[in-house]
Amino acid sequence: MNTVTNVRLTTAVKSNASLYKQVEDAFSILSALDLVNHINVIDRKKLTIRQLFQQDTTPLIVFESSGPKLYFTAETPIYFHLDTVKVKLQLMKQNKQPVLVEMVDYVAKDLPSFNFVDGTMGFGRDSYLILKTFKQATIYAIEQHPLIHYVISEGMKRYLDEETYKRIHFINDDYNKWVKRHPEVLDLLYLDNMFERTLDENDRMGELSKMTGTNQEIVSVSDYKYLIVKAHYKSPSFKKLKVTQCIRKSTKTHYGLKINHKRLGH
Repeated sequence: MNTVTNVRLTTAVKSNASLYKQVEDAFSILSALDLVNHINVIDRKKLTIRQLFQQDTTPLIVFESSGPKLYFTAETPIYFHLDTVKVKLQLMKQNKQPVLVEMVDYVAKDLPSFNFVDGTMGFGRDSYLILKTFKQATIYAIEQHPLIHYVISEGMKRYLDEETYKRIHFINDDYNKWVKRHPEVLDLLYLDNMFERTLDENDRMGELSKMTGTNQEIVSVSDYKYLIVKAHYKSPSFKKLKVTQCIRKSTKTHYGLKINHKRLGH
């Protein structure tokens, strides 16, 4: 996937010293990345997002008081938001566990500590859910696209206290390459294949899928202890990665689990 990119940085129409400082910080951080060619800081004035894209179609990061938002087009921003995670956390207080939490709990509830490697971070909601639910978990959240990695990691940081933040590592890298270099941390490997062409491309997830590479090649590795896959129920990923698909008749989203008995020593 070609993720080399240019980017524009600006603030909300109503700006302040804090937002200008965030633009400066972002310029420094993004300038150091090999995958970012050119960064242009622009004066927002009173222009709308649509007007900014009429002038230039380069990706745009807008810094607002609620966090940075990334626009590849004028219509649909990508940013970190609790939305569905907040609902899931509330349901858990009523002893209604999300499927992902149930599966992680099944394999890791008796472990004093474990690593959760999210090979497809995307919006970061699953990484955040596991981070908040399992206090013994260390999260490795991998996102290859440099701009998506930046806005999601910066946005999520706003919701984490200092101690919780120490348990998550945001990684801007190709998943396939990174996991091969770090087999020692692959306790629980999680792959969300919902970026395949089974999505509504007009919503935020569809926008994300177009930018992260539709039908991105996910190469199976053998060094994990447990593999959890999330995908559309018709996805070939379950068979390709040789996981046991958990059938859920009420939803198009299914999960799969595979236990690596060789890695576990039995």
